[in-house]
This record gives sequence, structure tokens and C-alpha cells, in this order.
Amino acid sequence: MVPFPDRLDVGDVSLRRMQAGDLPAIARQLGTPEIARWMAAARQPFGLAEAGEILALSQEPAQRIRVLERGGEVIGCLRLAPEMWFWLDAVAQGDGIMSTVLRAAISAHFAEPSPPLIACCRDDNVASQGVLVGLGFSRAPARRRMFFEAEGRSQPCHDYAMTPEQWQFLCPPVVSLEGLTARPALQKDAPRLALMRVGLVDARDAPWPEPQDLGAFIETHRSRAPGRGLFVLEDDHRRVIGAALIGEGEGVRSLHFLSEGDAGRHRGEAEELLGILGPQG
Repeated sequence: MVPFPDRLDVGDVSLRRMQAGDLPAIARQLGTPEIARWMAAARQPFGLAEAGEILALSQEPAQRIRVLERGGEVIGCLRLAPEMWFWLDAVAQGDGIMSTVLRAAISAHFAEPSPPLIACCRDDNVASQGVLVGLGFSRAPARRRMFFEAEGRSQPCHDYAMTPEQWQFLCPPVVSLEGLTARPALQKDAPRLALMRVGLVDARDAPWPEPQDLGAFIETHRSRAPGRGLFVLEDDHRRVIGAALIGEGEGVRSLHFLSEGDAGRHRGEAEELLGILGPQG
């Protein structure tokens, strides 16, 4: 498992730790009424002292606060935990930047065991609702009210949640190394997995199912958490040439190849690739 990165590059936007030099940009953005009205704690006027409080908060790793930088300019900020929030400067809005950046940040968040993400969004904040729903967040049925400092009154809101299991299903991890790719097994892979039972050349302690039981086997061992579950191995022609079952805290429990030739060509890369996905037992 990889810890949440200090810096994450997503296209031409970089997510990085906040620095003292970012405070003027933060103060200007959260001092803008069109941005501040959506941020519950952005009291007005919002100056360098208030921006400094966010900087101090960002020093706590568990907060996972990162600024968005593009072309050397700070264009926004996000926090993932314990409650998620985000904003973009007016000049950067409307191009899908936040959705793209959040997709990468959430994947990094759930790459290690992490709690669910919760975002509270005003009912009239259509733009942020679109971002959250587009990413697959689930809206809580019950409405609640939150006090918004910029307007001096409470507003109706809904919580939006994303669990690790949801994200794993929506954005399954795909890891590549030297022409070999590992991805979670799907039901469509059953015919190839059935062939691997016949051409077994490397198995450890996990039994391989009969062909008629593969559908249930795939669902039972579907990857529901980072680095655990049933994965297939594809070569650079997207041909499924192997499969591996990775257990929680056990490492690789079973490794199969389609043929001895595939095993000879890819065994080393497969072991290394699976080591990236999950700790070896």
C-alpha cells in the first residue's frame, strides 16, 4: 500500500501541500463572495490570518489538504478528511478540472485503508452536486442544516458519501509493469480462467474451481479493497495470460498462467506486479 502522496500530478494540474506563499491566493479566493458562500466556515472578510488557519490545519497529514496548482498559480484547494470540501478559483471553473483532480485524489486516498469520504453540500449548490454525483457519491436521504459564515444563516444541505467498496467498484485499480497489467477479474474472464485450470503451472495453497463454479468464485473473490481479491494478468496485446488470488495479509495465495510459455516469459514481472498490488505472504 502507498501512503497519500505529498504531490500528485493530474494533467497540467498538480495537487501539492500548502505553503506560506499560497496564502495571498487562498485569501483572495475565499474572500470572493461567489466562492465563500458555498464554504461553511469561510467567514467574511477573509484575509491572510484566516488563510493561515487553513495552512496550519494542512500540516496535519490526516486532513489530506492539498492546493491545486496550474502554470505556477494556485487555482483551488481541497480537503479529503475527515469531512471533504473543495473550491476552484473563478477563472478555473467550468472545465471539469475538479472532477478530474478529485478522481485521482480519491483513488490515492483509498489506495491504503481509509475511512469513507463525506461531503456536505448545500441544496442550491448545483455545480458541486454535479461533481459529487458524477464521481459516484451517494446522497443521504435526510436533509440537515449547516450554518454558513459568509451569509450569517443556516442553509439546507445533504451529505454525500463514498465508501472504499463503492470506489473500488466504480474505479477498479489497474497496475501495469513492463508490458504486463493486473486488473480485477470480471465475469467475462471466466472462459479464460477455465483454461488456466487445465494449463496450471504454478499454484500455491488456494484450490482452483471447476469450470461450472467459476462464476461464483469470481464474485466471491471480487476485489473489494485495495490489493485484495482475484486479479487477471494481461500482456501488452490485452491477452489474459494469468490470474492471481491475493488474500488479506496473506499475499499471493494462488498464481496461475495460461501456458508454460506465458509463465516463463512473465513470471518475474507477475511476482513484482502483484507485490505492488498487495504485500506478499
